[in-house]
Formats: sequence, structure tokens, C-alpha cells
Amino acid sequence: MTDAGNMIWLPLFALFYVAVMLFWTRVAALENRNYETYFSAGHTLSPWISAIILAGASLSGWFLLGGSTEISVRGFTQPGILQGGILLALPGVLFFKRMWFIGQRLRLSSQTELFRSYFDSDFLVVVSTAVAVLFAVGFAGLQLRALSEIIAALSGGMISQLIAGLFLGAVLFAYVGIGGMRAVGYFGVIQTVLALTGVVGLAGFVLISTGGFTHLNDGLQALAEGPDGAGLFMVSGVIQFSAGLGRGAVSGHAETALTSFGLALAFMGFQASPLTAKIVMSTRNANGFAAGQTWVMAGVVGGIIVFGIAIIGAAGLVDANMSLGGMLAQLQTDSPWFMAWLFLGAIAGVQLLAGLGLLTAGESLVRHVYKPYFHSGLSRMATVNLTRIVIGLLTLLSVLMQSLAPVTLSALAALALPLSFQLWTPLLGITWLRWITRSAAATGVGFGIAGVLLTEPLGYQVLSFLGLELPWGRWPWTIHSAAWGMAANLTAVLIISAITNRNAFGEEAQEARRFVASTLRIGSRARALGAVAWSVVLAWLFLAVGPGLVFSNSAFGAIDASGGEWAVGMPSIWAWALLFWALGVGIVWFLSYKMEMASPHMLEIAAYEPRRKLKRDQSSIERERLRKLIVTGALAFVLIVLVAFSFGG
Repeated sequence: MTDAGNMIWLPLFALFYVAVMLFWTRVAALENRNYETYFSAGHTLSPWISAIILAGASLSGWFLLGGSTEISVRGFTQPGILQGGILLALPGVLFFKRMWFIGQRLRLSSQTELFRSYFDSDFLVVVSTAVAVLFAVGFAGLQLRALSEIIAALSGGMISQLIAGLFLGAVLFAYVGIGGMRAVGYFGVIQTVLALTGVVGLAGFVLISTGGFTHLNDGLQALAEGPDGAGLFMVSGVIQFSAGLGRGAVSGHAETALTSFGLALAFMGFQASPLTAKIVMSTRNANGFAAGQTWVMAGVVGGIIVFGIAIIGAAGLVDANMSLGGMLAQLQTDSPWFMAWLFLGAIAGVQLLAGLGLLTAGESLVRHVYKPYFHSGLSRMATVNLTRIVIGLLTLLSVLMQSLAPVTLSALAALALPLSFQLWTPLLGITWLRWITRSAAATGVGFGIAGVLLTEPLGYQVLSFLGLELPWGRWPWTIHSAAWGMAANLTAVLIISAITNRNAFGEEAQEARRFVASTLRIGSRARALGAVAWSVVLAWLFLAVGPGLVFSNSAFGAIDASGGEWAVGMPSIWAWALLFWALGVGIVWFLSYKMEMASPHMLEIAAYEPRRKLKRDQSSIERERLRKLIVTGALAFVLIVLVAFSFGG
């Protein structure tokens, strides 16, 4: 069959995908009554829908596109990737239940509203909005670019990367712009199923093509015995005190145990993002969080990552022709309908994340930033319509950057997860640690952002453009930027919380604290198990993704620079990951149910009624505020140009 003939199945599957999307978008739009429940689906998403789309958005296409590629290129040197399911489930256990209860009590529907109500912090509102935009434009945009490139390659150049990107962007805008959160929820279930079955199908194809699991591991064994092969199956120590990637030499490779630990922290940032909060607060009740995090996220998604993604990556490591792109090209000839189904699964996973990101970013920009600060008289219908316009503009920006500015897009994408992880401290203050003050939360996030920017390419390239050269590169001491940011974040939070008034909270924050303390009090049995539970969690983090990863090099065999032998028929580091994935599922279950952190809790929650306040006409103040914003932006632009012209390269 010719290349053109092989491309019949992919367009057919794409048309089917679009037809299903349009059907559910229509259903969502009718149930929304156009705009009335556009942003949060009327808080009626069933718990099982939320659990599934949380899993789909968390998996997205990164683990298939990025995770499998990392293993194909660098081997098993970053085993933190293989614990993705557990790492994504733990923050959900910690935050989701309490966030939902506070949201219901105060009638909130997003993370930005939560920060504004509890901390009364404009800075945290802006940071949350910026993180949502980074996910929508950068993180998801980079994955869509990878898919567009594969489409262009599979079509033999008949479809350009730009045209493919425009098509994917148009599909995104169609269902998010029209159907809102309800369409993201309904269609997200289908997208998640497509994504999960696509990864499973691809892993099955790999096993069949390589002759089975044993033959695949024989290939890995042979690779380990080759020149420099052993390094692909071990972490290179706990830490290396180098100046960072691109600046300092390292011994062996740069992936240490602390590199994996920092990457694990970045993964955990996704569950603290405004995207997941949007799903949580659109859910009907909190009774599905325990099951969703334990069985769907840790169990199913975690199993798919530690088995499926690892198998796909390992095949590419043994034979470059079995990399993701190579396999799809081979399937295009051997079984084009199967290739089309697998590729559609990858598209569905990425589009679920991108759609959720666009909706959250559009709502934050219009409803939580523009409306309260610059146009408080905006009607609800006008707010929805303006949000649709902003979603369209963000989609177009993402598509254009995919083609015209891929380096900048990559730099922005790299910031999304570590910056989102910095939101852990304000979320901990809202849900668990009442001693974190408003000043400490905002300052800590500010320091955390600085820590991330100064250890990522975008930060030091901007400084270099302005004539300031940092003495380090990316990830100094082989530590991920998420960890550097959190170190600065926590230091600021501890110091400032100790010297500021811990009771200086507004009316809504005090009500949230009182409500959580009275309704979500942990039972005596769970409190008695607290010390044991957290000791087990810390031990798991130490051994599964922390410094204890050095034991994984030889726990199930012997390996050194000259090669090695594995006692269990597979790389020791992979077997270690499988063991701690199984233990991790047990830990997530224990925390969710036995420690009551995410367990079902039936309660009729009445809305909190704040004291009535006299409304004043803000139009003149808002116009003046908008004028100042425009003037400040223009002056900042001129100043940057002048500085760059004077000192930059």
C-alpha cells in the first residue's frame, strides 16, 4: 500500500474522533444552557468522571511521548519516571478532599478563587493564572508539536506540521470553547480510555515484535555488557557537585538519585496545579477521591507507566528502529488501522490536558483577573463569551509558537511543572498547616519562582540577554529546578511564618479553618497511626525516588562500569521500580482509607453567607487601573529594550 493509501485510516479515525467530540460538545452546550454552567459544569461532574479525567490529564501524552523517549535515549537512569502513578496520587490524597470541602462551603470553583478567599493575595491569584497559561500554551503545546511532527512524517510531507497543528488546535477550540467544563468532562472520559488503551496496545505490540518480555530483557542484558552500556541501567550516585548542565563536567552521566528526586517533585506539582483543582471543584461530591487516587491513579495509571511506558522505552533502547516514531512508521505499513488507533490515543491524551489547560487559563484570565480588577460590571454571558475569545487566542498562540518559536515553547514548557510545585506551600497552608501565614505563603511562592527561574534555561537566558551571566547552568549539583525552588520557598515560609501574625486571616479564611477543623477531624485510630504512616511514606520516598535509589543499581543483581548480571531476568533498577510501585499502591490505599485523608465523607454542606457589604461604583478606579497597567507594560518593554541594547549580546 502506498504512503497515501496508508493515510486513509488516520483521517477516518480523526473524522470519527471529531464526530464523537461534536456530539458530546452539543450535549454539554445544551446542558450548560449556553453559558450558565460553562465554567464548572454546575459542580455536577460525577466522582467517577472526575477520577477518570484526573487520570487521563495526569498521564496526558507526556509519559508516552516524553517518558518513553527518555528511556529510549538515556536508559533507566531516571527511575523517578517509573513511579509517576504513585507520585501523582500522593498529592491528590493530601489535598483533594479538603480543597473540595472548603470549595463547597465558600462556593468556590477554582484554585485562584481559593487563594483569593483564603489568603486575600493578588500575587497568588496572578501566579495561579500564569501557571495555568504555561500548561495550556507551553506544556501541552510542546506535546501537540511532537504529535504534529509525527503526522507530518507519517503523511510523507503531504500534511505540514503547521497544518497538522492548526487542525489539532481547531478541534481543541471547538469543544472547549463551546462546551466548557462539561464538554471537558464528558469527552475527557473517552479521551482517557483512548489514551490508556493506546499505551497498552503499543506495549503489547512491542512485546510481540521483540519476541516477548524475556527476549526484550535479553536485549537489555546484551546492551549492558557493551561499551558504556552499564551506565544506562544505574543512577550515577546520590549527587554530583557540578555547575549544572551545559556548564560543568560530570562523572559518567548527570542523572543522579537527587535528579530523580527533583523530577519526582516536579511530577507532584501537577496535582497542585489550577488544572486539577478545576476538576476537583467541579465534582458533585468527595466520595470518589480515595478510589480514584488509589485504584485509578496509583493502580492503573501507575501500572501502565511502570510496565507499559517502560516496555516501550526499553524497546527503543535496544533497537532505535523500535522507538515510538519508528514503531508508528513500521505499523503504518504493516497495520495502518492499528497505527491510527494508537496514534489517536496519543492525540486524545494530549488534547485532554490541553483542553483542560485552555479552559482554566481562559477562566483565570477573564473571570479572576480581568473582571475583578478592570471590569467588574461584566455580565456572566459577556464573561463566558470573552473567555471563549481568550481560549481561541491562546490556542492560536500555542499553534504559532509550535511552528515559529519551538525553542521558546520548550523553555516555557519546562517551567510548568516546577512552578506549579511551588503552589504546594499555600495549599498546605489552606488544607493542613494553619501556621502558614498570608505573607509567608506569598513570599515563599515568590522565592520559589525565583529559585526555579534561576536554574532553568529561560531564566538564565533572559539574564544573559540583559548582560548578566550566571556562574551555573541548568540544574546545578544535578538537582532539578523544582527542588531548588522548593528549598527557597520553604526557607522563606518558615522564617516569615515565625515572625508574622498567625491569626491575621480574613473572615472567609477563618470560616474555612473553623469548618475544616469541625467537620474533617481525623479519628483517634487514624491519629494513633500517624507516626507510623508518615514514617512509611518518608521511607518510600527515600528508597523509591530519593537518595536510596543508589541501592537499586545492584539490589537485584550486580552491575558496574564493565557490565553486570541481573538475578531476576530484568534490569535491577527496573525490578526495584516494580517493587516500589506495588508498595506505593499500598501506601496510597493506607493514607486514603485508614488515615481518612481521602475517604468518603457524607455531609450536606450549607453555603457560607458572608456579611453583606455596600457595593461602590468601581468603574473610574478600574479605568485608571487599566491605564496604569498599559503604561507600566509599555515602560517595562522600553526599559528591557534599552537594557538589552546597552548590555545584552
